[in-house]
Amino acid sequence: MVNPISPHPAMPAGPAPAVSATPGSAESPDFAAQLRQQLEQASHMQDEADQAVQNLVTGRTDSVTEVLTTARKAEVAFSLLMEIRNKLVDAYVELRQIRV
Repeated sequence: MVNPISPHPAMPAGPAPAVSATPGSAESPDFAAQLRQQLEQASHMQDEADQAVQNLVTGRTDSVTEVLTTARKAEVAFSLLMEIRNKLVDAYVELRQIRV
């Protein structure tokens, strides 16, 4: 079943939460772990959207609004990940152009 929209989204829209300055501490996951978690979350949202569409097509649900909301949430999550990827690629290209 699709989760209702809550004031606490699965992916925060604002800045990332602050992480402690101690690298490698048990409290602060590294960037790769956070990115992997967001990828898994976006994949899960896409799976939910696919299942909601399948339920609508097969007649198990009549709520078109619910299906469209679920699909839109998955689309926004994917778009956010693509923007993060684009920024990382831009940063990498800029670092490569630095003369040593």
